[in-house]
Amino acid sequence: MAQLTIYLPDDVEKKVRQDARRAKKSVSAFIADLATSKKARLTDAAWARQVSKIYGSWLGDFPEIDDPPPDEPESF
Repeated sequence: MAQLTIYLPDDVEKKVRQDARRAKKSVSAFIADLATSKKARLTDAAWARQVSKIYGSWLGDFPEIDDPPPDEPESF
């Protein structure tokens, strides 16, 4: 089994330890379960839903671009 070192803010580390204790697991087993659970994975469908939520949510104005439409083609 591989080992991994992660760095967490102190408040997050405290919460992880508390949650692991409540689940009666080691911190390592608790984090491994989180990393491999379906809840932790962002599936293609979930990703699409997340993108759909933010689609069109730009705040502010887009810059104006000086790009006039092309001239009408000449008729034959």
